[in-house]
Amino acid sequence: MYKTGVFAGKFLPPHRGHINSIIDSATQCETLYVVVSSNPDLDNKLCEESKISVINGKLRTKWLSQELQGFEHIKVILLDETNIPSYPNGWELWSTKLRSLIPNHIDVLFGGEKKYKEVNDKWFPDSEYLLYDYGRKRYPVSATLIRNEPYKYWDYILGSARPFFAKKVLITGTESCGKTTITKYLAKIFHTSWSEEFGRYYSAEYLGGNESVFIPEDFGRIAYLQYENDMKALRTANRVVFYDTDAVVTQYYSELYTNQSCELVERFVDPNRYDVVLLYNTDVIWVDDGLRFTKEQDKRDSLHKKLLNMYKDRGFENIIEISGNYSERLRNSISIVDDLIN
Repeated sequence: MYKTGVFAGKFLPPHRGHINSIIDSATQCETLYVVVSSNPDLDNKLCEESKISVINGKLRTKWLSQELQGFEHIKVILLDETNIPSYPNGWELWSTKLRSLIPNHIDVLFGGEKKYKEVNDKWFPDSEYLLYDYGRKRYPVSATLIRNEPYKYWDYILGSARPFFAKKVLITGTESCGKTTITKYLAKIFHTSWSEEFGRYYSAEYLGGNESVFIPEDFGRIAYLQYENDMKALRTANRVVFYDTDAVVTQYYSELYTNQSCELVERFVDPNRYDVVLLYNTDVIWVDDGLRFTKEQDKRDSLHKKLLNMYKDRGFENIIEISGNYSERLRNSISIVDDLIN
């Protein structure tokens, strides 16, 4: 049993193979330090080549910390490689910085590459170097494969990292356009999570069912609670997550009910949050569910244009308008999502 061990890597992103080897290494040490090495220039380059958003070192450290929470003898730390020359020229500076982060003498370093043994023997002469294989037989995957095809290798992505890769689909529209029902249909078809429109229940829960007493501050609270609903759905997403409404719709209803906008609601508006926005048109029959009040088609069409312009005014560019009967809406939506995750 070694007293102090180090398991270092880029973990870009961390996957099941990493966890398998980390746990195996932890059984050999009293304390194991999992070191996330982050060179911003290299991180950016690798993510750009894979056409994904940048996964910075802090985010990877967060993911591993979440996955290894509860194992008190496993410590996750970040090693910032800024201004350290890239491999193979930065070993001296890297080893010096690593020693400064580890409070004890390093008895063993675990590595996945035979070529690193010689340099480790040079810069850590008093430490052993043990080779691991990421458990490739059990988890035939690599970080590169995941970056390039995350949905193909979804089962190997850590649960803490999946929200980063999950595609976010917003289903939106004015009342009685089918969005709530179709959102649920889509979630069932794609075997994933969805976030319901919290505003549908707010009146009953907080206003005694009396919608005439709405004030703008109510919609600020709705926007916050909707955000929390969305985050909960995202944490359990399977490749894609569906959102029934967003802060723009909440602002739309604030203006409809109170003739005022709510400043707090705008803080939850983010045009970059969704991979695609499916805006359902008003060309289906209006259905009275006890909460709706704009039956006239001219008014429905006018409100649809109002909502569309609200999105455009806030910088949303990835909007797809969907028309047709309910069957056509569902089929078109499925086709769009298939393209998104394939």
